Amino acid sequence: MSSELDINFTPEYLDEIARRIDKDGVVCIERAVKPESLARWRQELQRNIKAQGLRYFSIIQPWQQPGSEYEALARDDNFKQLLTGLTSRGHPGHQDHSDIYNVLRVIAGPRGGDHSLQFHYDASVVTVLIPLEIPTGTPEESGDLITYPNRRPIRGSSLLNFLDKLCIQNPIARIYWSRRIANRRDDSNIVRLKPGNIYLFWGYRTLHANLGCRSDSLRATLLFHHGDPHRNSLMTKAIKWTRARRERRNLVSANVK
Repeated sequence: MSSELDINFTPEYLDEIARRIDKDGVVCIERAVKPESLARWRQELQRNIKAQGLRYFSIIQPWQQPGSEYEALARDDNFKQLLTGLTSRGHPGHQDHSDIYNVLRVIAGPRGGDHSLQFHYDASVVTVLIPLEIPTGTPEESGDLITYPNRRPIRGSSLLNFLDKLCIQNPIARIYWSRRIANRRDDSNIVRLKPGNIYLFWGYRTLHANLGCRSDSLRATLLFHHGDPHRNSLMTKAIKWTRARRERRNLVSANVK
C-alpha cells in the first residue's frame, strides 16, 4: 500500500525530528501531504460539514467512521512509524504503541471566535496537526497555532497532570493568556498553518491553543495524538469519557435542530 504522505520516516529522520522538537518546540514538514490525499480529506470534510452544519464541531476518531477517507492515513505504516517512533523518543521506555487518538476539529460560522485561546496540554506525548482548511489573513484572522513549547516534564502521576490542567484550563487563566497574546511584542510563538504541511510537537509538554478566526470563515484541522503516559489511570479514562460524551451530545444536538 502506498503512503498517504510524501515523506519516508526512517529512524534517522525521526531522530532528527525529535531533536528539532526539543530545540524549537514545533517542527513543520512542508509539502508532506500528497495533493491527492489532501483533496480526498477535504471532500470528507465537506461531507462532515454538510451533516453538521457550518459551525463549530469536533469529531472524535473520525477515521473509524464507515467509509472514512481518514482511515487510510491512520492505517498507513509510514504514518504509524512517525507516531510510534516519536513517542518512543519523546518518552523513552513508554510501551504504548497501539492506540491512535484522532480528532477532526472544525471552527466555522459566526461564533468561531468563541473557541480560540483555549490553552491546554494534550494528554498524549506526540501531537500531529494536519491543516485541511485555513483562512487567509493575519494570525488572529487565520486561527494560527500559538505555542509555549516544552514547559513541563511528563508527570509521574495522572493526579499531577490533572492539577496542571486545572491551573491552565479555567476562565481566569484564559483571561491572563488572552491579554498576554494581545500585548505580545512579536510573533515568535505563533506557527502559521498551511494545508499540505504537517506540524509536530510534544503535545503533553507544550501549552498551546489556536488564535481567533474571521467570522464565518472555515478552519479545519485533523489531529492525531499518540502515547498516553497515564493511559491506565481511572482519572484519564474519566476525562476521555467525559469529552467523548460531550462531543456526542454536541453532534446529536446539531442534527436535531
